[in-house]
This record gives sequence, structure tokens and C-alpha cells, in this order.
Amino acid sequence: MPYLDVVDPDFDLTAPEVFAAQAAGWYADSPLGPFVLRHAQAHELLRDRRFDHGGDDYLRRNGITSGPIYDWWVPMIVNRDGPDHRRLRGLVSRSFTPRTIGRLRPFVRATAEALADEIAEAGEVEFVGAFADRLPLAVMGELLGVPAADHDVFSVWSSDLGLIFALATGGDKAARVEQAVTGLDAYIDALIDEKTKNPADDLISAMVAEQAVTREELRNLLVTLVFGAHDNTRQQFSNALVTFAEHPAQWTLLHDRPDLAGNAVTETMRWRPAAASIFHRAVEDFEFQGLSVTAGSFVTIAAQTAQRDPRAYPGGEVFDITAGFEAPLLQFGAGPHYCLGAALAQAELAESLPILTRRFGPPVITGEVTWRPAIGTHGPDRLPLHFPVLA
Repeated sequence: MPYLDVVDPDFDLTAPEVFAAQAAGWYADSPLGPFVLRHAQAHELLRDRRFDHGGDDYLRRNGITSGPIYDWWVPMIVNRDGPDHRRLRGLVSRSFTPRTIGRLRPFVRATAEALADEIAEAGEVEFVGAFADRLPLAVMGELLGVPAADHDVFSVWSSDLGLIFALATGGDKAARVEQAVTGLDAYIDALIDEKTKNPADDLISAMVAEQAVTREELRNLLVTLVFGAHDNTRQQFSNALVTFAEHPAQWTLLHDRPDLAGNAVTETMRWRPAAASIFHRAVEDFEFQGLSVTAGSFVTIAAQTAQRDPRAYPGGEVFDITAGFEAPLLQFGAGPHYCLGAALAQAELAESLPILTRRFGPPVITGEVTWRPAIGTHGPDRLPLHFPVLA
């Protein structure tokens, strides 16, 4: 059985040894337990009701049994199932309908154009701070009703929340997540009070008026939405630009054929997903394709590796925005827990990428790119890029 040290700071989900392990079998052993490398098994396991998300066990395995992180993570909507999950999901799902997302598209385009103006003036930028961070923050603020003046406050907190998925890699990650949870809890509490007194046409005001949840549930939902609407999309934008910098001909193709925007978004998400891995906990003992799964144990889906599995994506070892593969993406999960914000993230990229390719030539990486850990939410922390301005 191949062994992959997935918590090593230098681990890469697309390294040759990882694909060698994928060729040898559908999973490898790891410090986190079975690490699923092939698409078919990953997709099946994501939908398997013999798993839950195991939020409490996950924290305990990383030395957290109480405190702000525990109080946020364990009762989070992602870690609930059955009627409780349906009740909370129903409360927020109306804000992610095609109609709502359609109403946001002009705002996304206007914001992307304004940020592109700044990039054109600068020529060379640190892309995470100049665009990838700011556009999803603006959209999140528009959707939830967070004042634009507070976006910078949210930026660090919501980004640091994403480190929750990489606690096993050590360092200061738990401290940063705890600081982010504490800060967001206090801010969201104040925002709930403000929307209670002065309701507006936004999601927070609507949720306050609904009165279908406790204040604690509402705060937890909103902190989670802030994270989901910002950090994952921020990482996906940055991942997309790294990918296009590595494949400049594909950038030029999108410039020539903006009708490929939807395909390009799907392909960049397949090639370098923000949710690079997803873990589930078994709730019972069972056998799965030769693997004995014990209740309470964790199985991790290596989404980035599985989304290049040649069994699911023939020719998928090449980045190609015209490919149009049929196999579904894994990074958004499956079944009742399929990511609520998937369509919004796809819309943000689909509106923004054609604007960037229309105005600029292929981006060029001009310095060191620093990365989040390979497991969990993955993407650059710093991405210096030069954008040639097109006449």
C-alpha cells in the first residue's frame, strides 16, 4: 500500500509519486488515514450516508476540545445532518438561487472592471490583494449587507478561517483560526443588532426577520457564510491565475473566445481546486472495495488528484478550456451537503475572467508564489503578477 505524507509542508497533490500511487490503486495510506485518489471512488464516498463530517472528532484529533473554535465548528451547518441541516440550509438557500445570482452579475462585472482599471495602472500587482481577495469580499458584502468600509476587517479573519482544514500541518494555524472566530463572532453580533434596529434589503436583515433560528445559530451561520463566500472563491481566483500563467495559450484562447468562459471556469476548478481535499468520518463499520472502514475513522478525498484521474477525465493530464469533461467536480461535495455557494463562485469567475483576458495579455509570475498547505483549502497567499495591457 503506497504511503503519502500529506502533512509534510512540501507535499503536493499533483506530485509524480501521488499519481504513481493513483495508478497503483484507488487510495493510499497517510497520517490522516485512507487518502482517496481516484474519481469514481471519491464521488461514491462523497455521497455515502455511512459518513458524516465528524467535526467534533476532527477537532479532538487536533487537540481542540473547547473554546471559540470548538464552539463555532462543531454546531456549524456543515457538521449537521437530517432535519437540523435541512432547516438551516433552507434558511439560506434562497439567497443562492439562479435569480439572486443573476441580480448580482452586473455588480460582479462592475467590480471586476474597476479592479482591472487599478491593475492596468499598476502593471505589476500582488494578485491576491489586488483582485482575488477584493472581488469576493465585495460580492459577499453586497449579498450579506456588510458595509464596504469593513471589508478589510473581514479579509484577514475570513481567510484565516480556511486554515481550519489544515490544522494537522501544525504551526500557528489554530491560534490564527481562534483569533478569526473571536473577531468575526463579535463583529457579526454587532451587525445582527444593527440589522434588527435598521433592516435593509440584504441577507442578514432577512435572516433576522425570519426568526427561525436562535441568535447563536444565526451568528454561526453568518460567520460560516462570510468564510464560504470569501475565502474559497479568493483561493479559486488565485489558482485560476496561476494556472493561466502556466498555460498562456489558454489565456489567449479565452481572449479570442469569451464564449468559453463557463468551460474555462470548470476547467480551472478541475485543474487546481480551492477545496483540494475533503474529509469525512465513518459512522459505522463497513467494507468498501477492499478497504475496511471502522466507525469513527476518517477518509480524505484528494479532490485535486482525483480531478486529474485519467479514468474519469480522458486526456485530463492537460489543461484545456475546450475539453468539456462529463465527470462532475468533487470540490463542492455531493448530496445534501453540496456547496450552497458553488453557483455564486462560478458566476464570479465566469464574469471576471473574460474581463481580464479582454484587457490584458497572459499574466506572468514575477516573484515567489507562497502557498497554503496542500490539504484543505489550497491556494496562493501571495501571487506577484505582471499584466501586459492590450491596446
